[in-house]
Amino acid sequence: MRISAEQRREQLIEAALSVAKREGVGAVSTRTVAAEAGATPGIVHYVFSSMDELLRAMIQRLATSYVTTLEEVEQSEPPDVVSMLERALEQTWATVEADPEAHLLTFEVTQHALRNPAFADFAAWQYETYRQTARAVFERVATVCEIEWTVSLDLLSRMLVATNDGVVMAWLVDRDSQKAREVYGAFIDQVVAFARPAQRSVDA
Repeated sequence: MRISAEQRREQLIEAALSVAKREGVGAVSTRTVAAEAGATPGIVHYVFSSMDELLRAMIQRLATSYVTTLEEVEQSEPPDVVSMLERALEQTWATVEADPEAHLLTFEVTQHALRNPAFADFAAWQYETYRQTARAVFERVATVCEIEWTVSLDLLSRMLVATNDGVVMAWLVDRDSQKAREVYGAFIDQVVAFARPAQRSVDA
């Protein structure tokens, strides 16, 4: 059965991700991706003009999946800053435990980007995307819970991204989920100290 060019592109990106998660970024090649997808190397070359193009598509897919998870912040009832932040981090954490290879790969692709001139812009894009997503989380919490932050959203977003990186990397080493959750809890305790009731404007 023939498949469309877009379907083939999706198939090859997923194949590249499978190879990278299993064997590392260095194992992604025309041959390994074609074998994983049940296609020929010629098809890979037809869909992607170069391996750099395929790697970039794979890395963007990986980063986007992380961002989508963090964006899905559930509202607590009644609205509560701690509960909303706990839910956001728990949703993210569930993906770490479910697919540790994917999260290990996020660190590996950052290093790959930093070491390869063809991807010089990617690491900056990756972390700016993470920070923008974290910022959106804090904005949503502030709106729903009717609070305002006493420090900048940029600082809060950088704190969240840095904390998450550290927690995930440590867990990939020791697999201690309880300790990971304790660190997240301590982070939330710190962040809550930066919240205060929103100042309501008074009409003259």
